[in-house]
Amino acid sequence: MQNKFLLEAFQTPDSVAGVLSQYYDSLPSDPYVDSNIRFRSYAHFRANEGGLTERLPHKPFTQSSKFNRVVGDIERHFAPMSDEMVATDEFQHLIRSFVERTEIDKVNGHFDVHQIRVTCNEDATSAPAPEGIHQDGFRFVGIFCVQRKNISGGYTQIFSSPVDQHPHLNTVLEENQFIILNDSRYFHHISETLSSKAGEKGVRDVFVFTAD
Repeated sequence: MQNKFLLEAFQTPDSVAGVLSQYYDSLPSDPYVDSNIRFRSYAHFRANEGGLTERLPHKPFTQSSKFNRVVGDIERHFAPMSDEMVATDEFQHLIRSFVERTEIDKVNGHFDVHQIRVTCNEDATSAPAPEGIHQDGFRFVGIFCVQRKNISGGYTQIFSSPVDQHPHLNTVLEENQFIILNDSRYFHHISETLSSKAGEKGVRDVFVFTAD
């Protein structure tokens, strides 16, 4: 008999978000959505047994249109993630945490990490998940919050189906909080965000992990 991973949430040390937040200010625009509010980089990794992780050559990122109705079946060429940031102890801690909990090194070992900033103002909302309630088409999805600054909304929501009216989970993912879910079992969504301070930009910085 074997248990099936469903959902896990945990808190990392405070230093993780504190160190990694500095690497978001220079993120390039995401060319596949509204570039005025969304910024992104990307990296591809392989986890090996024994806790060693290897960064693999940069490549395009593709999702099936079955899962992504907005940019599915399109090769998306995101900017490569900062080598300096990847080498930090704090980023390596996130990688190890994801690998240990999903045990992907015992199955496939390949996973992707997306570094994403979404901004908003007090006059117009922004959509961190423009595809709506969705699955990403992987075995596991992880979301780690690096920063929430001057924003309201941005609730992390977990659903049993894309037509559910009431989520199993509806919570604000705070800084240094990490949630990992079984993407084949659940659907997820991030609600719209709005700046909470007049005249100041709202910012939400996250890492999104995906593994086959």
